[in-house]
Amino acid sequence: MRRPIQNQPIVGWWRLIRVVPFVVTAVVSASASLAWAAGGKPATKLVNVADTRSLPPGFPRFVADVYNDNLLLYGLLVVVVMALTGFILGIVLDRVLMLLGLNLGKLQHHE
Repeated sequence: MRRPIQNQPIVGWWRLIRVVPFVVTAVVSASASLAWAAGGKPATKLVNVADTRSLPPGFPRFVADVYNDNLLLYGLLVVVVMALTGFILGIVLDRVLMLLGLNLGKLQHHE
């Protein structure tokens, strides 16, 4: 079987193999752009609310109520809770590592 020289055109089934990916891509693109959703009324504004009917009173209920009432305050609450969580985890892990003999405090440079 002879190999084709660079300047000679590829003939036979090799040409088909090179064209198939382009044809498949064109068919998929065309079918996706021609697909229509089912008819009906246009979508209206969606409102996301947290269901608080089954929540007992406490912190989770408070957070759900804040989420339903004021999203800006909810965002600030999330930032504060995440900062406090990180601070508490840092303090606890620093104490645990200190008990293991690792001091993560200030480094002392001896020159």
